[in-house]
Amino acid sequence: MSGIVIVGFGGVGKTELAKKYKNVIDLESIFWKWHYSEDINKNVEYFKSYQNRIPNSNFPQNYIEAIKENLKKYDIVLVAYSDIICKSLRKNKIDFFLCYPDKKAKDIYIERFRKRGNNNSFINKNIELFEKAVNIAEKMQEQKMILYGNETLEEYLISNGYKLISK
Repeated sequence: MSGIVIVGFGGVGKTELAKKYKNVIDLESIFWKWHYSEDINKNVEYFKSYQNRIPNSNFPQNYIEAIKENLKKYDIVLVAYSDIICKSLRKNKIDFFLCYPDKKAKDIYIERFRKRGNNNSFINKNIELFEKAVNIAEKMQEQKMILYGNETLEEYLISNGYKLISK
């Protein structure tokens, strides 16, 4: 494994970053966590809190294996924040950075969710859990990438000297 894993909160800019740089991949966990009765590739953001789905019994280990494989191919592997993902990464001895917003940026993130097409269930869940999730993140031992105001993960990486290779 040669790349780094960044576990990022929703709205930090993981998907947009991966679209722009060929040495970065965004591994959207819903493809490993759930079986869907519909084609979710049409609108992944909408399906993030979709109710008509079946849990994948191989999750999270199937996702960890995908992360390991992609660490061989990419400099930066982006994954969405969740407690189970962080615990599984630690269990598999995969170091990661934790990327999350400053608490004061809550309204900015809610607007980002709306603009990218998340459904109301996803938005309401994130409104409710925002501060609690940031409090948990602050106490974690992993290296942190804290985004302030409207800062994105891309801006953070560039300003901190990470090599990003344009597509």
